[in-house]
Amino acid sequence: MKKSMLKGLALACGLAAISAPAVAETVLKLGSVAPSGSPWGKWATGVAAKIEEVSGGELKIELLLDAQAGDEQTVLRQTSKGRLDIAFVSNVPLTLLSQEMAIPSAAYLFDSPEQGTCVTYEHLSDTLGGIMEGAGVVPLTWMEVGHYVLFSKEPVSSPADLAGKKMRIAPSIADAALAKAWGVQGVPMGTSDAIPALQTGTVDAAWFPTLFGIGIGTHKVAPHVTVTNHARLIGTVAVSGRTWAKLSDQEKQWLGVFTAAGPQLTQGILGAEPALLGQLEGAGVPVKHLSAEEGAVWKAAADGVLAAIIEEAGGDAQAVADRIAQAKAACGS
Repeated sequence: MKKSMLKGLALACGLAAISAPAVAETVLKLGSVAPSGSPWGKWATGVAAKIEEVSGGELKIELLLDAQAGDEQTVLRQTSKGRLDIAFVSNVPLTLLSQEMAIPSAAYLFDSPEQGTCVTYEHLSDTLGGIMEGAGVVPLTWMEVGHYVLFSKEPVSSPADLAGKKMRIAPSIADAALAKAWGVQGVPMGTSDAIPALQTGTVDAAWFPTLFGIGIGTHKVAPHVTVTNHARLIGTVAVSGRTWAKLSDQEKQWLGVFTAAGPQLTQGILGAEPALLGQLEGAGVPVKHLSAEEGAVWKAAADGVLAAIIEEAGGDAQAVADRIAQAKAACGS
């Protein structure tokens, strides 16, 4: 009798487990070249954890960091085609969608970091969102990469010091236009090729966003750092349009955690730049900080760069530049 009751109870529990509705779970794959231990990798990890928390486990972000899904160009292409759900990339591969996307990376575009931050988070989605959606991706937020500085084998104080030099630049029309304006031979190459190129003498210098350049050890092979802050590189967290169309309104709302967390990444990156440069100086690395007069010389030498980018990009580039100018006016200096 007792054994029969136990068997019946076990059977009932088993049937209950089978018939109980399972909690729906959606897993989205995010691709990025960001190292897991970098500020970008840690930020993405934190956002993914928060999304899982607020969704009660119904929405999860599977992070493919450390270039597990390929380089940035591959990540963006795969996301645009719907083979990857979310791309976490810098502005450089975004020009694959449209050359107008290079305009926010134009040299000396913003009058201050505060203005740049305001334009990025308050106006850029309205300015570039339609272009991105037309290319198959929906921006969730913008990614801060930071201000460019120069790494060189010899001291550089002015654009004249670059004459005859070969400079590693990103494969972007914004970088190419600036290299031409400064009279330096721009050599487009991916980030993974920069250190070997500096070591072998293929290039004499390179510009990188501050944290990234220091993080990969550029100063170890090009030990003179000039803090030009001549441009600010951003990026995006964008979901595939095909994935977006399949998500419920609730799931889209949960992805809003990315949107809310974007400014936190900017604050962390920009705040860390002077501290990290200070650490280099403390370690004996020559770091050249430009005076106001010196900075004006660099900026004057870049005159006409935005117009060159607009001409090269074609399409709606002028309209995009005009909307950014309006956004700058709205944000103030």
